[in-house]
Amino acid sequence: MPIYEYACMDCEKVVSLLVKRVTDDFQPACPDCGSADVHRLISSFAFHLSMRSKLEQLDPKYDKMIDASNPDLSFENLVKRYKLDQPLKKLNE
Repeated sequence: MPIYEYACMDCEKVVSLLVKRVTDDFQPACPDCGSADVHRLISSFAFHLSMRSKLEQLDPKYDKMIDASNPDLSFENLVKRYKLDQPLKKLNE
């Protein structure tokens, strides 16, 4: 069941109506004043961010705070410990 938004021309409010079934003779009415002089609005849509998107929006200062609170897990120390800055050796050497 969709929810539609309507603007009431009499009481000048925007109301949301839960519509069970839209038929040709459907006439919405304002739940506040009962007026049938309502106009359907174009609603904005909602979306959910993925966890990756949320992390990308974080301020870079948080990375520095995490590194300062636990230096063993800082990016620079992990690169040095696991030698990630060096090229990989071929398996056949």
